[in-house]
Amino acid sequence: MTPDLTLRLQVESFLYEYAALLDEERFAEWPQLFAESPCRYEVLSRENVDLGLPVPIMSCYSHGMLRDRVAMLVQGTLTYRKMRLLRQVSNVRAETAAGGKVIVRAGITVFQSDEEGVSSLYLVGRYHAHLMSTNGSFRITAMSVVLDSFGIDTMLAVPI
Repeated sequence: MTPDLTLRLQVESFLYEYAALLDEERFAEWPQLFAESPCRYEVLSRENVDLGLPVPIMSCYSHGMLRDRVAMLVQGTLTYRKMRLLRQVSNVRAETAAGGKVIVRAGITVFQSDEEGVSSLYLVGRYHAHLMSTNGSFRITAMSVVLDSFGIDTMLAVPI
């Protein structure tokens, strides 16, 4: 099968914007990247996925849950160890599926820097997403973040 390079570039651009929005802590805008319905966001450990155990580390199953997930981040009332995060998206693959859906797989690496400027690896994983094309842009209908490094040293306060 010949890869659709235009589709891949469009999906890469979308994922890069997704990562930049979160890196820039524009959390109020994050739910806007998702379709109203269907809408799912979940973070899972690779171990559970490999064992066929679908229990997520965290999940949102509606657009309202997404907005609630970031509400305290937006208001600045959530207490957690604040780190600067830098998301790196790689190895993006995209293919068109029935009904205009786009199936996406990509690698995700997130680095963290503390207030003293010390940087370290925060997590490594993969995005597994289903997108719908809407008015020339994409909306996420399902996003699973599968973490290889699921022993995260801080509360999973911000979206990945």
